[in-house]
Amino acid sequence: MSAMLVISAAFEQYRYDYIVMRNLSPKTEEAYIYTSKLLIKYFGDVDIETITFDNVRDWRNHIAGWQKPDTVRNNIVCLRMVLKYLRRKGYKVLNYEDIPVSKRTKRTITYLTEEEVYEFIDEVKRPVRGYSKVNRARNAAIITLLFATGLRNNELCSLDRNSIKERQFTVIGKSKNPRIGFINQRAEDALNEYLKCRNDSDRALFISPQTGKRIRPGTLRRIFQNTCERSDFKNIHPHTIRHSYATYLLSKEVDIRYIGDLMGHVSLDTTKLYTHYSNPQLKRVYETAQGY
Repeated sequence: MSAMLVISAAFEQYRYDYIVMRNLSPKTEEAYIYTSKLLIKYFGDVDIETITFDNVRDWRNHIAGWQKPDTVRNNIVCLRMVLKYLRRKGYKVLNYEDIPVSKRTKRTITYLTEEEVYEFIDEVKRPVRGYSKVNRARNAAIITLLFATGLRNNELCSLDRNSIKERQFTVIGKSKNPRIGFINQRAEDALNEYLKCRNDSDRALFISPQTGKRIRPGTLRRIFQNTCERSDFKNIHPHTIRHSYATYLLSKEVDIRYIGDLMGHVSLDTTKLYTHYSNPQLKRVYETAQGY
């Protein structure tokens, strides 16, 4: 092919032909959009066929100066996939196989104990200037629900008032497959307390009082950030509660396969990561061997 193909057009072509047509997750689409912006900011919106290995190496070193290693890796993977796609289409672009991909860094998990989660919820419920009763009730219900279900941010934001029936609901997760979830009495009570404060007819389970519209993941992150800023809790995020949920279930000796199903993990290897932090069966074997 002789027609010039600039970076933005190359990524847009890949986005439509591969991501959209295969109905991949919005997160995947966001990742490729982000990578294309980084490339354009560094190179300009140049013909992608003119980008050499040396160019990619210099760009990689540039973003590595301020990005986490796994984020750098993700950007390299996105570029490789687009280059692979373009070579199949006949474009004379850099061979994606020539671009090395680093290994993922070892993941670490931050989690709270059950007692700490409820202390965090108490902090959220505490009267604070600028936070109305309905806001505090909503935020407490959100965190209580997160700890009762292990939902991801997007999954929680997508819930409607009528999504939960008889303490049971269904969500569509990252895999695009529906999964069943359950809530406990504490979560049900927190939701009822919040909904009693609402005087609107919006179908969304959680809304922003300021906009009257369904909350977004960014709102969840701000709830946690603001609570940490005014309390002794530090670096607690919505995903921290998801980790806490999984660790709590493990501490209660729930089978790891069921935990994976409840959390929507595609691979059991993802769920096994939590056994590095809580493994009561292994602890019991050790204590028996030691004669405790």
